[in-house]
Amino acid sequence: MDPKSPRQGRGQEVDQGLLAATQRLTPEQRLDAFLTHSRLMTELFQAGQQARASRQPKVT
Repeated sequence: MDPKSPRQGRGQEVDQGLLAATQRLTPEQRLDAFLTHSRLMTELFQAGQQARASRQPKVT
């Protein structure tokens, strides 16, 4: 690993190709990507909540 390479949290190296690709996006494309990411993260969060709820014992 190159000590001069940029790093992201928890020791993950930054993907230079991905960084360059995101810098080429138009503002509209960036917004669309952000909205898509937010929607997917919400769906993932909701799925996790449902999974946790299904594992909890039912109180009667």
